[in-house]
Amino acid sequence: MIRLIIFDIGGVLEDFNEDMYINYICPKLQLNKKRFSASLKSKLMLAEEGKLGTWEMLSEIASEFSVKINDLEWQYAILKLAKMNKDTVKLANRLSKKYDLVLLTNVSRSRYISNINNGMLKGIRYKRIFASCFMGVAKPKREAYLQVIRSMNVKPEEAVFIDDRMENVKGGRVAGLHGIHYTTCADLSKSLNKLGVDA
Repeated sequence: MIRLIIFDIGGVLEDFNEDMYINYICPKLQLNKKRFSASLKSKLMLAEEGKLGTWEMLSEIASEFSVKINDLEWQYAILKLAKMNKDTVKLANRLSKKYDLVLLTNVSRSRYISNINNGMLKGIRYKRIFASCFMGVAKPKREAYLQVIRSMNVKPEEAVFIDDRMENVKGGRVAGLHGIHYTTCADLSKSLNKLGVDA
C-alpha cells in the first residue's frame, strides 16, 4: 500500500531547469553554449550537494568566461523563467489529502531560498522539503531516497517517487521505491492509478 508520494520540483511541479537558463543567458552574453553548459552543470552539482556556495559557483563561472557575476543574472533568470505547472500542483494537492506528500529536489541554497522567499511553493500542500544542498547528497544517489523514507518512517515499497529525469527515477527504483517518469500531468495520473493511488 502506498503511504508516501515524493515529488521533484523542477521539471515536475515547476517548469524550470538549468537548460532553460543556459538557453536564456548564452545568446545574451554570446557564450559557447556547449562549453558553458558543461561548466555550469559540473559546478551546479557541487552546489546542489552543499559542497560549493552559489557565490563561489558564479564567481568561478564569471572568471572562466570573463564576464561579471551580475551579468550572469542567475537569480533574475530563475524568477523570470520559472513557472508553476498548475495542473500538476492541483493533482499534488489532491493527493496530499490522502497521502503524505513531500518534495525531494536537487537544488543550490540560493535557489532554495529564492523559491521560499518568492512564495513559489506556497500553493503546494506538502509536509516537508528534502533539499539536496542541506542533505549533502543529491539524486540519483541511493542515499538521497533512503534519507527521505527513513525520515518519513515508511518502507521503500510504500513510497512513489516522481521526477522528470529518468536517471533520477532509476535511482529511486534502485533504492526500492516505485518510480514514475514525469512527462505530463495526465500521464502521471494514469501511472499513479496503476499503482493503486487514487489520483
